[in-house]
Amino acid sequence: MGQLLSQPITEKNITFVQHDHISHSIGEMQGYRLSMEDAYCDVNDTIRVKIKDPELVQLVHEQLKKKYEAPSLPRLSPLSSHVSRHSFERKRKQSISETELKEELHTDYVIKRLRINIYGVFDGHGGSNTSKYMSEHLPIVLKKRLRREIYKLTDQQKMELLLGQDVLSLINFPKIIRDVYMQLDSMYYHAPNNGSGSTGVVVLFFQGYIIVANAGDSRCVLSANGAAKNMSLDHKPKHLGELMRVHNDGGYVAANRVNAILALSRAFGDYTFKMQNNRNHGRFALIRSNKKVHLTAPEEYQVTAEPDVFIRKIIPSDEFLLIACDGVWDCYRPQDLVRVIRHELSLGKKLTDINALVLDNCIGMANTVTGIGFDNMTLIIVALHENLKGLDDWYFHIKNKILDEKFGKMGH
Repeated sequence: MGQLLSQPITEKNITFVQHDHISHSIGEMQGYRLSMEDAYCDVNDTIRVKIKDPELVQLVHEQLKKKYEAPSLPRLSPLSSHVSRHSFERKRKQSISETELKEELHTDYVIKRLRINIYGVFDGHGGSNTSKYMSEHLPIVLKKRLRREIYKLTDQQKMELLLGQDVLSLINFPKIIRDVYMQLDSMYYHAPNNGSGSTGVVVLFFQGYIIVANAGDSRCVLSANGAAKNMSLDHKPKHLGELMRVHNDGGYVAANRVNAILALSRAFGDYTFKMQNNRNHGRFALIRSNKKVHLTAPEEYQVTAEPDVFIRKIIPSDEFLLIACDGVWDCYRPQDLVRVIRHELSLGKKLTDINALVLDNCIGMANTVTGIGFDNMTLIIVALHENLKGLDDWYFHIKNKILDEKFGKMGH
């Protein structure tokens, strides 16, 4: 458990941000730990998509102009056989501003912007350097990689992407995110003060999909009609696949810890466990082209940064997403936490109040016998209201939905 304070630091940092398609509250508390080793990221940005094909440019011009003049008109049929039968009408609910229109429409090309949201929780151990580094750099590297992959697409493929068609076939999200995780782990090796480690659960919202990547025991859970759906898997040394990898790379597992030390089998940093085998020694400093040196693949290290990736299409029954470190999940089972949050929503509570309540409950569960409640705590609650009119409508909808489940249809 490590060194602890005699009295917890219960001051909470609670933030709230509202968008037209999702909104979120982020809460963090140091608790009994000597320092705050958790970090998080929250990125709301866009990726520019440039289309230069004359026929597709003509189609986009017509669609955007019609949307301005009569946004309530039904979908228009396409003007070219190069595009599918779907209209180019965007799914976003708000109207396009005049500035946006001028920015997007040009004589020879069209620039559209794809919205992207990235959330992440990084639970550090042995210090906060790794978690802070990943929270700062991972969103930047991921966004650059996505931009590069979209740039490679043809104009026809870009059009399909804008329409939300064949998104998963156009962009290989599992490979992209795994490459980003491994790249960040290699980059961090050359950073100063890299003696610590960190978990990393990252959620990407893109074109109606939730893409979740996880390395470690931080966790992402989705509430779908009140049912808790695990969107990530914990990586513990006792799990068979993890255990085999540790042994194959010359390590062992004792007391459910890698080499009787680390309670995780996947993490950023922790280079002691990535170079313990002689074959790995100096791996990050050696040139890969050196044929005389046999290197263990980084995916096969005793402790690897390779994430598992889960992808889900957002549907109307999806209510909210929970992203948290093990300091929260040690205190709550996923279904229990979903139940608590839905109960508070049925009482009319807001996301920030609910976040603070959950953190207070976690610190209140501190138990020296079980060991829970003494860790740093970070929780992100993301309200999914893309299919509704906004956050207020989401509050109203989910409150009445929960009350109807409890008491039957109440006629509201």
